[in-house]
Formats: sequence, C-alpha cells, structure tokens
Amino acid sequence: MAEEQKKNLSGADLVKKAQQATLRMAKEWQKSEDTTHHAIKSYEDVIRIDSESQEADEARSALLKIAEDWEKKGRKYAAARLYKELMTYKNN
Repeated sequence: MAEEQKKNLSGADLVKKAQQATLRMAKEWQKSEDTTHHAIKSYEDVIRIDSESQEADEARSALLKIAEDWEKKGRKYAAARLYKELMTYKNN
C-alpha cells in the first residue's frame, strides 16, 4: 500500500512534502547556535522552492527572527547580510 501511495503523489505534492520536511528540520537546527547556518540554508531553500507558499512565509519570518537576534547580540554584519537577503525574496 505504501508503494501505491508513493505513486499517487503528484509532483506538486512531493515538492510540498519536501518543503514541509525541510522547514521542520530548519526549525530544529535554529535551536542551536552551532547549527543556525544549516537552518538559514534550509529556510532559504524553502523560499526558493515556492516563494508564495505558507512555508515560505514561515521561513521568511524565521530568517527575520535570526537577523533580529543577531543584531541584538551585536552581530551587525551578519544581521545586515541576512536582512539584505530577506529584501530580495518575493513577499506575498
């Protein structure tokens, strides 16, 4: 039955499931400063896959939070780079 379910997933469904899984992993990686870079890359991937999706909105919000946290911690250059990236992403 699992094989039938895999065959029934459309390309769009597969992309959506992968996007959601990537978002979940990014949220986990964001919890540790040691893996924040993985979270950022994953959030960026989620946005690039479908910039108009709810997942992309969540990813943009998460990236904004990371940038704000970095700014508060005095990591101005890293925060500015992330803010600049956010400005290039299409928003709904």
